[in-house]
Amino acid sequence: MPNMRKTKILCTLGPATESAEVILNLMEKGADIFRLNMSHASHDWVRMVYGRIREAAAKGAKEISVLMDLTGPSIRTGDVEQPWQLQVGDWVEFRCKPDVAATVPLSVTVNYPELGKDLHVGDIIMVDGGMIQIKATEISEKRVIGTVLTQGEMKSRRHINLPGVPVRLPPLTQKDYADLDLGCELGVDYFALSFAREPAHIQHLQLLLEQKGSKARVIAKIENQQALQNIDTLVEASGGIMVARGDLGSECPIEDLPLIQRHIVERCSYHGRKVIVATQMLESMIENPVPTRAEVTDIFNAVIEQVDCVMLSGETSVGRYPEKCVEVLDTVIRRIEQKYPSGRFASDAPLKTNKHKTVKAAILLANSIPNSKLLVFTLRGVMAHLLAHQRPEFASIFAFTPNLHVSRTLVTARGVQPFVLAFEEGNPEKAIRDAIEMLRKHGHIKAGDPLVILSDALYDGINVDAILLRDA
Repeated sequence: MPNMRKTKILCTLGPATESAEVILNLMEKGADIFRLNMSHASHDWVRMVYGRIREAAAKGAKEISVLMDLTGPSIRTGDVEQPWQLQVGDWVEFRCKPDVAATVPLSVTVNYPELGKDLHVGDIIMVDGGMIQIKATEISEKRVIGTVLTQGEMKSRRHINLPGVPVRLPPLTQKDYADLDLGCELGVDYFALSFAREPAHIQHLQLLLEQKGSKARVIAKIENQQALQNIDTLVEASGGIMVARGDLGSECPIEDLPLIQRHIVERCSYHGRKVIVATQMLESMIENPVPTRAEVTDIFNAVIEQVDCVMLSGETSVGRYPEKCVEVLDTVIRRIEQKYPSGRFASDAPLKTNKHKTVKAAILLANSIPNSKLLVFTLRGVMAHLLAHQRPEFASIFAFTPNLHVSRTLVTARGVQPFVLAFEEGNPEKAIRDAIEMLRKHGHIKAGDPLVILSDALYDGINVDAILLRDA
C-alpha cells in the first residue's frame, strides 16, 4: 500500500525542464504542481509547455495543478553600458524619468517615476537582492542620489527593494494583463500575484478572473514589509499565500526571516488558507548533486510547520539536477512525515459554519480510529479544503469530485489525494462504492480498513452534511 506524502512539491519549469520527457519524469519522482514564471517566459513557450504538462498528466494518470506566476510591478534599474564596480562612498544617481539628465558619473534610470516621492533622506535602497545597499542622501521628484554602503558589481536591469517604504505601484502591469489573458485561455488553476500589498489588489485580480470566466484562485506572494503589516487581511482575501523568502530577505532583517515565516504559516492556519514556502529550498543543487545539511534542515522546518507546499525555483528551471532535486525533496519529506505525522491539530481555527463543525467532528473521529482513511465527496472542493486545513493527525484524505478543475485545485492541499468521479444524483451509495473500488485499484486501501466518509449529499433538493463510518 503506497505511503502518501502530505506536503506537496511545486516545481518551476524552465529551459532545464521544458521537454515532455523531463516533465513526465518530474511527475513520477513526486512533483505535484508546476509553476510557470512569467518573468522569464514567452507566450509561445507557455503554450508549448502547458500542453506538455497536460499530456504528461494523462500518461501518468495523475492530477497536476498549474500555477502561473505573474511578474508584478517590480522596481528595476535601466541599462548601464558596462557593469559598475561600486566602492563604499561612491555616489549613485537614480533618474526617475528617461529624459532627466545625469548629474553624476554613476547614473541610471529606474522604471518607477514615483521613486523620489516615496523615499526620504536616510532610506536604504537595496539593489540586486540586497547585494548592494545605497543610502538616499539627496531627493527630488526627478532624481534620487545616494552613497554606497556596501561594495559590489551593478549590472543592467537590477531589481530594487525599498525596506519599510510604502510604494504606490499598481497591482498589475500591462504585461500582467496580457499574461492573465493567456492563463485564462489555457485554463491554469492558480495565479500568483507578485508584490501583493493590500487585499484590494487580490480582489481586483479575482474580479478580473470572474469576468473572464476563469475559476482559478489567487495566491498572494508576501514579499515586503507593507504586505506583512496587512497579513491577516491579505490571507483572508486570497486563496493562499506564498512566503517569497527572496524579496522578504531583502526587505526585512535576515534574523527575522524564520520568525516571519512561522508567523505567516500560523495566520494561514488560523484563517484556513493554504501556504507555500518558496526560495532556496535546495539552492546548492542548482550546481551540485547533493543538498547541504542546512537545506535539509530547512525542509524539516517547513514540514514540521505543516505547510501545504514547498517550492523549487532555479533548482528545477535552470539547474543541472532538476529530477534529483524532486527526488531529494520527496525522500526527505516522507522521512520527516513518517517520524512526525503531525506537529499540531489546527484547533485554533474558528468554527464559522456548520460545515466547519462537521469537518472537525469527522477529523476527531478519524484521529481516534487507528489506520482510518478519510473519504470526502465534494462538488466545489470546499469540504476537502476544510479537511486539509484542519491537519488530520494520521488519516489520509481522499477527495472525490466530478469537476476536473476542482480536482486540480485540491492537488495543492496538504494531505489530499484528489480523484475525478462522476456523481449520480440521488444515489450517493453508488458514488461511495465506486470510490472504494477506485482506491482499492490504486492500492490505497484494503478490505477491512476503517473509512470515515464525509459528504454534502443532496436529499430532496437540500444539501445535508453527513458523516458515515464503515469498513472498506
